[in-house]
Amino acid sequence: MRSQPLVQLDGSSEIGLEESLGLFVALREALLTGGPQGDLDASVLCQRVLIQTGTQPSPGAIDAREKDTRLLSALREAANLPLTLSQLAASLKVPVPELRHAVQSATGVGPKELIIQLRMQRAQSLLADTDLPVQRIASLTGYDDPAYFSRLFTKKTRSSPSQFRREHQRAERAEQHTWDV
Repeated sequence: MRSQPLVQLDGSSEIGLEESLGLFVALREALLTGGPQGDLDASVLCQRVLIQTGTQPSPGAIDAREKDTRLLSALREAANLPLTLSQLAASLKVPVPELRHAVQSATGVGPKELIIQLRMQRAQSLLADTDLPVQRIASLTGYDDPAYFSRLFTKKTRSSPSQFRREHQRAERAEQHTWDV
């Protein structure tokens, strides 16, 4: 026998707590009525109970979702630090498998790929919005080796950092350069 209910009826779903309890009262009455009509009513009420409880997340699921959200947020903040996956997991105080599972279930990609995506997004923004050298952008996005950063950037965006910068300079920066000439 379980000491905790499978689903806690707390009235937080679309159907309120009073209505939830009302389903059970009506179910009891239908079962006491008996006969074909009572059986039919009881069947319909059981289906309503199942549908309602199926739409309520369990408390454990809510806690897991909140923890995954916090992990993803912390991962996004730390993505530009030059850390290995093990170091990153340790800094977030979670085991690597837990980090992998949280990222995979939330984003559909593994943590390494998510970190690369986040770094490339930041690099694109820095290239388009600043005149910082590519070496500095590599460093700011977590890469100690500018050559590796350039190769990876080219692979992911299909253009080199300098080519990307030329093609994606923000309008106001492009105007400033035309006036400077």
